[in-house]
Amino acid sequence: MKMPCVWGQGQLFAFSALDGEVHCADDLVGILSADRIGIRFFTKIKRELALTGGKLWDLVFGAVTSDYIAATVNRGAPMRIVFAAAHLVVGNTAAEMVPLVLCEGRVTTYSVDGAEVQDSGDGEYTALAAEGDRFAFAFGKSAAEAAALARQGLAIDIERAEAEKRAFYERYGWDDAQYGGLYGKCLSVMKSQLYSAGEGFSTVWSTPDRLPHKYLWLWDSVFHAVGHRHVNTQLAQDLILAIFDHQAADGFIPHMATPNGASDVTQPPVIAWGAVKVFEKSGDHAFLETVYQKNKAFLYWCRENRVKGAEGLYIWKTAGEEICRCAESGMDNSSRFDDVVNVEAIDFSCFMANETRQMRRMAEILDRPDEAAAFAAWHTALCAAVNQKLWDAADGFYFDFDYDRGRIHKVWSVASFLPLFAGVCDEARAAALAAQLQNPATFATAFPIPCVAKSDPTFGSDMWRGPVWINYNYMVIDGLREYGYTALADALRDRTVDVMKEWYEKTGTLYEFYGTENDRCPSQLKRKGEPIEPYNMQVRYQSIRDYGWSATLLCDWLNEKR
Repeated sequence: MKMPCVWGQGQLFAFSALDGEVHCADDLVGILSADRIGIRFFTKIKRELALTGGKLWDLVFGAVTSDYIAATVNRGAPMRIVFAAAHLVVGNTAAEMVPLVLCEGRVTTYSVDGAEVQDSGDGEYTALAAEGDRFAFAFGKSAAEAAALARQGLAIDIERAEAEKRAFYERYGWDDAQYGGLYGKCLSVMKSQLYSAGEGFSTVWSTPDRLPHKYLWLWDSVFHAVGHRHVNTQLAQDLILAIFDHQAADGFIPHMATPNGASDVTQPPVIAWGAVKVFEKSGDHAFLETVYQKNKAFLYWCRENRVKGAEGLYIWKTAGEEICRCAESGMDNSSRFDDVVNVEAIDFSCFMANETRQMRRMAEILDRPDEAAAFAAWHTALCAAVNQKLWDAADGFYFDFDYDRGRIHKVWSVASFLPLFAGVCDEARAAALAAQLQNPATFATAFPIPCVAKSDPTFGSDMWRGPVWINYNYMVIDGLREYGYTALADALRDRTVDVMKEWYEKTGTLYEFYGTENDRCPSQLKRKGEPIEPYNMQVRYQSIRDYGWSATLLCDWLNEKR
């Protein structure tokens, strides 16, 4: 089996709900270090489990995944690091290498029952126990708890623990010389996203990236389900159903939900679209029925609360924060929202159009012909409104409309391709959009599709102001196929896969977004400000490493290529 085996700074190391109980409230999660074999864990003060002290003149990785690492060092001595339980990491290493714990902050170190405890004085404790070539690192809420867990870890059969982790990749992986390692990387990231039911969630649920985010996001969960349907359809269903756990009585669904609460804005409506994709794999009518009823209430809420004009176009809620003007759209700092408050949005309106036609399809499957007809009429009306008010004939492109000023708001963005995704445009408008995707002056960059056109005065390298986002590439590719632009869709998919593969092989990571010229590592792109090195997500996020929907949507594309 071709395994992911590239070590790189910032890769996630976490315990998955697929292997046992794990919750965000007391999560122990880390990232791989840059300058040594080490894992930096983000407790209240950072603690790094490091293997050091020896000279590594021969190091070969056999696997680098989100929950186990296997290598040989020097003359072939085995080295393993395995996330054995939610608060326990075990391993073994060559005689030349010594396990130790490095802490960023003041700690008191003392021995408890043969384990070395690191006490930071803030109610969190870690402990390291070692015996021969074996070691165990544990986290607890008391010194005794951490020490006892570390001592228990020494009794774990390391080879068996590694084999249990590897079995997941052997079962679901792809033994392909070109793409097998990349596919395994997708599975690794996908596995790392998952938390157990409980803490306000009725099913297993997913989070965008585990670090720095650790809660549930609406559209992330749907994009995650699209990839997970190739591995476990019940899990994919659960990821969508978890979105409804924090739905309000009036139908509102928050863009983010935590074990103890939720945000007061929503996020792009894509639930029906994702649910239909999952249903195509599972055939589970009970799942479809649940999603249909709950999503219907959400779409009605959107219509009642996010429409101002008579045409029925949709307006995102905006905020005054410069670096996050429109969290609700998912395009936080997009220049689309500079100097405007209420825009009848091409993306929101198209997301709603797509949802209404997916709901029509669901109603037909569930034998509700009257409701199917109502959703079909809703979709028809939305298509007409978008084409009448948001299409600019002079430029041959869709734009937002500034509701307050009564005029087109001309920012050339990737959102304007969503009429393809939603079945909104006619053949002539579709041809105009396809032409822009092939225009080097606007969207045909070295790595397309920039989220703001190269020709737009607001184009840059900061997050939603220029870089390439995998979820938008995915939706545009879906739309191109629907309109018969198969060759263009395949070329865009293959270019996206190749760029993601290139940076995975160089850095071991799947990134949140990528550069339009592909001339520098995605970690060097701006993210609401200049990147800072050495990388420290507690100072400023950069293009997030091991990003959830980048992995799940890449997984879907690779399954197409299989």
